[in-house]
Amino acid sequence: MNDSMRSAPIKRRGWRRTLAAALALLLAAMLGCSVTLPESVPQMPNLPSVPGMPADWGELQGMLGELGLPDLSRLEGVPGVDALDSLAVPAGALAFQGPLELGLEPGEAIPGTDMRLTRGGADGAEFEIAGMRAVRRLGDSLDFDGPWPGMSGVSYHLRLRVYRLTDNSVRAAGVQRVVVENVQPQAAAVTLPGDALRFPITVAANAGGEFPGLTLGYVGQDATRGAQLRGLPDGEYPYRKIGDSVEWQGRVRADIAIEYQLRMLYYQSGNARIGGVVLIALPSAANAQ
Repeated sequence: MNDSMRSAPIKRRGWRRTLAAALALLLAAMLGCSVTLPESVPQMPNLPSVPGMPADWGELQGMLGELGLPDLSRLEGVPGVDALDSLAVPAGALAFQGPLELGLEPGEAIPGTDMRLTRGGADGAEFEIAGMRAVRRLGDSLDFDGPWPGMSGVSYHLRLRVYRLTDNSVRAAGVQRVVVENVQPQAAAVTLPGDALRFPITVAANAGGEFPGLTLGYVGQDATRGAQLRGLPDGEYPYRKIGDSVEWQGRVRADIAIEYQLRMLYYQSGNARIGGVVLIALPSAANAQ
């Protein structure tokens, strides 16, 4: 597996730097890289008004690398997150969506799909797709919609375009989506593999409710201590202010381990929003990032 396909760890920086990197996920959320949120939760305030938040959108986009997410802003002609917006999400399911950039060498497959690179070529690469030969040239698509192999109730959706070809490699970029049905999150200590899928995410909860996909809930705002959470381990301090970390790991359902690396993005008396990255372990996920 190429090093470029591995998910990079989130770097630990100073408070303002870390906060700015976390809030960069708002960019992804505003472009559609989030799970479904409660309808009554308002949008974030203007970004420059948030402490530690740079006002320049270009600077925000450049911080995605710190979160282990590909920055596709300089690639032309690749699908954006809106390419998957028309796909419905079943009741009781969660959709995780975000940018993807990958490299393939002959013999390697795109995980979760029936697409395998069989031969490179600067003028056209040869793939095996659904058991049939397919030549892909610059700008051609590598799309997929179907169940994730070996998993029931998990579908995978991919919209990629080839942007680089050599005699021994192909690079493609675009957007991916995983839909997990029958979600029943349970907190637990889990160890995720290095090839876990990584997505940007923001989730919100009204006071008295839970954040989708987690067992954490929002109690309300304390005037001095910040946003109060429930569902944390016994004895853990329950308050978070903007920029404070909110971490959770466990299983989104019995057969899928998951880890959220989040920060408090916004809160008021009636609701709160947290955001960051989510890592999802699916079988045979090697090379997916």
